[in-house]
Amino acid sequence: MSERVESLTFAAQPLIFTKELSPNTTNRQLMQISTPLVFFDLETTGVNTASDRIVQIGAVKIMPDGQREERNVLINPGIPIPASATAIHGISDEDVKGKPFFRQISKSFSRWLSGCDLAGYNSDNFDVPILVEEFARAGIDFPEEGTRLIDVLKIERNVNSHRLEDTYRRYTGQSLEGAHDALADILATVAVFEKQLEQNPNLPSSVAELEELCQGENGRVDFAGKLYEKDGLVYWAFGKHKHELVTETLDYAKWVLTSDFPADTKKHLRRIMNL
Repeated sequence: MSERVESLTFAAQPLIFTKELSPNTTNRQLMQISTPLVFFDLETTGVNTASDRIVQIGAVKIMPDGQREERNVLINPGIPIPASATAIHGISDEDVKGKPFFRQISKSFSRWLSGCDLAGYNSDNFDVPILVEEFARAGIDFPEEGTRLIDVLKIERNVNSHRLEDTYRRYTGQSLEGAHDALADILATVAVFEKQLEQNPNLPSSVAELEELCQGENGRVDFAGKLYEKDGLVYWAFGKHKHELVTETLDYAKWVLTSDFPADTKKHLRRIMNL
């Protein structure tokens, strides 16, 4: 692996959300944010959000005044990195040797994320659930109540098609260099998000409205998306009881509680079942 990742990197640069549209128009504010918005991407040991571990975090914090901070860190996952994962992101056991475990950075990272809304590319299905699990293992309840979540891929599915490399090329006319490096991927995600707002003026301009667009008609319950809320009731979002009420399938709920599912999902099930 190349020396692309320092153990921890911050940089402040002017950023986004205001674009010059043409010589004949004034600048238009693409989006207004009242709290910081953190775009983040994770590289991991695999795709199981309950049991795999983070090996790299790339993040960009957008401040309400347009400034940004970048954070880029390698993490020792505490388990071997499979060759199949290394083949994708290029991070090997040797690269993370001597790097901090997630629990060692969990407090400082949660402080850095405190008070921020979150965004990413396919983050609702992968990055957010796996980060929730890592924080849970470190004894930290994450994210904070009221945190808004934007998934740029879900926005993209509303306006175009899907793969990050293809999406980036379509919007910028450039090839994505360094794909599957967490910081490169999340910088590309920020660029795509800017273009989505610029080229689709009918999109919402607030984080709350964008989260509603990403989530759809069903309310979020757990961050892994195994459950959803509708009209005040909680339903299964997967499996043989998909779209059935949790309270009417308690044997299935008990099976989930004893199986390899995310701790956050189990927490909500215990609340629903009054356990």
